[in-house]
Amino acid sequence: MKDKMNTYWNRRSSVHSGLAVLFAAGMLLWGCSSDIPAFSGVEPETGEEVALSFDLSYAAVTRAEGDVDPGVSADANETMTAGKMFRIYAYAAGKTDAASLAGSENYTVQPDLMATGGLKLYRGTYDMYLVSYNSSTEVPVLGTDNCIHVTNGKDFMYTKLENIVVQPDKTGESLMKVTLPSPFTRMGAQVTTTVAARNGTQPVQPTKLVVNYVKINGLRNELSYKLNSTVWEAVAAGAVANSSYTYDNFSLNTSSQNVNDKRVSSPAVLLPVDGTQKLTFDVNLTVSYKEGSLEKTMTDTYHASIEKSLLPGMTYQFDFSLTFYGAIIPTDLTLAIREWTTTDLKGEAWVKIKKTTYL
Repeated sequence: MKDKMNTYWNRRSSVHSGLAVLFAAGMLLWGCSSDIPAFSGVEPETGEEVALSFDLSYAAVTRAEGDVDPGVSADANETMTAGKMFRIYAYAAGKTDAASLAGSENYTVQPDLMATGGLKLYRGTYDMYLVSYNSSTEVPVLGTDNCIHVTNGKDFMYTKLENIVVQPDKTGESLMKVTLPSPFTRMGAQVTTTVAARNGTQPVQPTKLVVNYVKINGLRNELSYKLNSTVWEAVAAGAVANSSYTYDNFSLNTSSQNVNDKRVSSPAVLLPVDGTQKLTFDVNLTVSYKEGSLEKTMTDTYHASIEKSLLPGMTYQFDFSLTFYGAIIPTDLTLAIREWTTTDLKGEAWVKIKKTTYL
């Protein structure tokens, strides 16, 4: 009898143990099939990836009214417009080393300011770095030294998203829309040049004026940027700024246009310089003038120089005004510099503060 009772209780204990095991297994299966919160860090490569899109509409910039000068509508803080591209680098939160790179893809801004591309990530928490040349054909790419190398004429901009928890927007889907909270920050200086004959009577009155080019000398050849930075990498001690940039596309630049009308170049973004070296300008013009009853034409290069810094996020306009003497040689080349700073008002709008310096 005692043996039978022991057998009974042993069997009952085995059943209870089996039920406990089955209950625990059931709980685990239930947990895996439910929507659970994403955790900090990157999940191992299991399960379905989440496809990301980016909503840029919230980050749109409100520009100041009355800003009608041609070619100077840039802000230090910029949103992307339709057709422009950026590249995104996604890392495990808190890291930027190559081993922690979770994905990198190009994105294109659509007319509704939704940017679409091919980035897919597993559930987890990430830092995302968005970089752009404000271009429809080219995006910045990290070099083997983990830097982006930028030259003059490239409108390099960046923004970042920290501690983004990646998980689907809706149960049963694998899509997530990420809202960009702030615009891109421009790292170069946007520069426009203009050329015109001085208004009023001149010793020799020009009859036609065409700008062939304006070349700015004394620029940096290249600067480097690291992700998660707000400044350029330091320049090597003793490095000389000996590069140049040439403007050769001007509005109103025909021989039939009034010589007093400003020929305005297309804007270009130049690398910052600190003003310790002079900027020099080569202004190449074709000018026609009357000598007696004859109209003569000559092409020549005129020069100017200035100690001037070009600061990140600033906009500059270099206005060249010429007075012609003698055999149409300008001995009075006036350079006026206009500057635009941008000020953030309550995080909602960026207003340009203008200053003009005459030299």
